[in-house]
Amino acid sequence: MPASNGVRQYLGRTFHSERTRSGWLAVVIGLLSAPIVVAHFVQVETFFLTSGEFRTFHLTSCLFILFLSCAETTDPRSRLKMAGYILLALVSLVPLAYILSEYTSIVRTRPFGPNANDTMIGVLLITLTIGIVWREWGKIIPIISLIGIAYAYWGPYVPGLFFHAGISIERIVAYLSIPFFRGVLGGLTEVSATITFMFLVFAGLMKATGGLDLVMRLAFAVGRRSRAGPAQAAVVSSGFMGMISGSIMANVASTGAFTIPLMKRVGFRGSFAGAVEAVASACGQFSPPKMGTAAFLIVGLTGIAYTEVMAAAIFPALIVYLYLAFAVHLRAVKVGIKSGDELGDAVPFSDVPIQRALLLQGHMLVALGFLVYFLVRQMPPGLAAAYACVILIALEFIKQMVLHIRNPVQGFLEAASAILNGLSEGMRSGAHVAIIIAIISILVEMLVVTGFAQKLSQLLLLLSLDNLWLLLAISALTCLLFGLGLPTSAAYILVAILAAPAIANFGVPLLAAHLFVFYIAIMSALTPPVATGAMVASSIAKSDFIETSFTAVRLALPGFILPFVFVLRPEMLMLDGSFFDTLMVSTLCLVGLVYINIGLEGFLYGRLGPLIRVFCVVGGALLLINSVALNLAAGVLLAGATIFSRSRAAVAVPVAQRKGS
Repeated sequence: MPASNGVRQYLGRTFHSERTRSGWLAVVIGLLSAPIVVAHFVQVETFFLTSGEFRTFHLTSCLFILFLSCAETTDPRSRLKMAGYILLALVSLVPLAYILSEYTSIVRTRPFGPNANDTMIGVLLITLTIGIVWREWGKIIPIISLIGIAYAYWGPYVPGLFFHAGISIERIVAYLSIPFFRGVLGGLTEVSATITFMFLVFAGLMKATGGLDLVMRLAFAVGRRSRAGPAQAAVVSSGFMGMISGSIMANVASTGAFTIPLMKRVGFRGSFAGAVEAVASACGQFSPPKMGTAAFLIVGLTGIAYTEVMAAAIFPALIVYLYLAFAVHLRAVKVGIKSGDELGDAVPFSDVPIQRALLLQGHMLVALGFLVYFLVRQMPPGLAAAYACVILIALEFIKQMVLHIRNPVQGFLEAASAILNGLSEGMRSGAHVAIIIAIISILVEMLVVTGFAQKLSQLLLLLSLDNLWLLLAISALTCLLFGLGLPTSAAYILVAILAAPAIANFGVPLLAAHLFVFYIAIMSALTPPVATGAMVASSIAKSDFIETSFTAVRLALPGFILPFVFVLRPEMLMLDGSFFDTLMVSTLCLVGLVYINIGLEGFLYGRLGPLIRVFCVVGGALLLINSVALNLAAGVLLAGATIFSRSRAAVAVPVAQRKGS
């Protein structure tokens, strides 16, 4: 085969996806993504651009790639529409050229007020951002941001508490772009450019080089002997991939397409299978070291050290996943699902030695290990992710050259194909997150400069009547309301601005306040009526959406309860007390949550009667309260319920045996 034909073949295979309608545009996007990603790598290492210049480059390059992606997915017969998207892609580079050429003048001669050209370029940049978000994420988020702009302009006409003097259009544009370098070019975009983007590129490389396949194999190897093997595999794989991807819906769609049908195949109801996948994907956002990129947003908003954020998230994440693993095991026993070894061909990878999978894809675990090591050594997160990407790329080349030692050209092409695909995937994912962070920054900026966020925090304090429990309940409802339908990053940013200050003003540690709103905001992906995670899962499971959503809420119970524990028992986050205190609080919470689930499930060693179910729920709830007396009372209730269930099961077995004989 001629070399040119081989290159074309590999390029076509590398960049093609299910959504691709124009192959040549897919190749163009893939080839252009690589230098953009490399420029990000070089920036976090050398800082060759100033902060304002790099934010502009980051946002405009993301707009450029996304508009080209819109053209790529357009029907080739709609030539005018495709040409329009390509034109918009080129127009998105105009703000970059203008700001880079005028940067010195912008920051030195007009830092407090834009000229006419600045305003025009700012309007163009804001309009392009709103337009692409409307196209890629739907109309809800852009409309909310436009409402924020309208509120900033028409503030004098708003009655009551939220009245303000109003801001001129020129000033609004300055706040949202240049010359202030806030809004779409503000600090959150800096976090997106230097940290979030780098980790999404790492996730793209992991996926392209076989990371998802390896995780699934390991997950099924771990859960094979369990009664809930496929469900446990969903918990492990979706949790891991959710931690990396930063998108609940994307993770449900990717791993769920594999795990949900398998769970149904071995005997789980569709609604339960979909709920397990949705909850595991959502809870991956809680898991260190990356926490779905939110850890770095917390750092950016609070100034708290990354290592402290990561350490605080360890025990809550363990509780969430141990609870979920127990919940799916209990359901498997209840409905009589066989163990993994009895399932035979229903479980995939049974004929593939795990040792071979580790040999072929284990280099990804090496790269991930280096990433964690760099982060623990307090290397800047973006730089740590860039180094991990370089290590992964180098190891992939070595692997392919060894596998194709007799045909090094093919080995090189295979490695290049996987790496270019990973860089392209990371570029697209990073661009999607970048624009959503940018447009949420519009709303955040308007809420801050108009004083709305501060006034809302004061209103929450007034409504709480100086009662912390009431404040937490109101804040939780606010987080669920504002988080509906939003991606993880956007949901956290918005509720952190609105609700976290009110909780912190009550004397709650700042990190506990932010983790409170973060957890609750993530849970909005599972709660009706929107429940984006459950919606995707139910469509894959072909189950009722409402039933799937409510099942997910029960399986995600720790996500709703633990935030209150963070505030009332900061020892769990290692913000107070000794390590023994952290371990004790975490253990009591885990046991309490497990028994609440037992009561709701109505099953332990056998089916439970109504009274025993009440004992389990009440006893579990009492374990969550910071009171030795109530904890002891809970122990008595739970011990009695356990002994009673065990004794009934022991009696039932001989009776069944006598009947059978």
